[in-house]
Amino acid sequence: MTPTRDLDVYDIACLAGGRDRMVDAALVALVQSGRVRVHRPGQLATVGLARRHPVEAAVLDAVGPVGHRSVDTVRWRLAADERLLEATRRLHREGLLGRHHPHLPGRRSDGPTLAGRRLLHRLSADPPQDDVAPGTDAMDVALHGRENWPAHDPRAEIFVTREVRRFAHGSRSPNPAEAAAENQRDVRRTPAVLHSAATDWGAPYGPNPSLRSTHWGRP
Repeated sequence: MTPTRDLDVYDIACLAGGRDRMVDAALVALVQSGRVRVHRPGQLATVGLARRHPVEAAVLDAVGPVGHRSVDTVRWRLAADERLLEATRRLHREGLLGRHHPHLPGRRSDGPTLAGRRLLHRLSADPPQDDVAPGTDAMDVALHGRENWPAHDPRAEIFVTREVRRFAHGSRSPNPAEAAAENQRDVRRTPAVLHSAATDWGAPYGPNPSLRSTHWGRP
């Protein structure tokens, strides 16, 4: 089976490397077109919200209109975004991508089918014109990934991740720095939570009379 339409840069990214590759290609397009800036290595902020494609719209939404986001957080926020999932479903319907494994979390699919691999080989040898993100390196990222970029390449700053010990096991963020920050916030809140629990112990009959003080560690 062959596709009945021309694949755009994000379809190609999905076929070559899955949803993460789509996010990578979109981030490169958004940074190089001036709609997202690298606040500091690995920290992204929106500058403009112009949307040329549903995948770019999804990535802009994940970066958010305020604050800064890492690429890890952007990927995490988009894990179940319908705008990216639809690209995967289209490629499957067209016979280019293998089936999903809904019962095996983290496994995106069987990868490109034989037809998909042949198409990728042709596209790599003769990259198509990028009508979605012209003048950017998005097509190069879509086809080949960004793993081979040298560390001094300015584009690599988009994808810097900081190695910080993950303290917060229950954190909602997969980014180590953000997980650590959430943990520190929870640590600061713990004394207040314990104090509240202690003074309410014995409800509904009021605070526990055996507690001589509401100040922990004092007589």
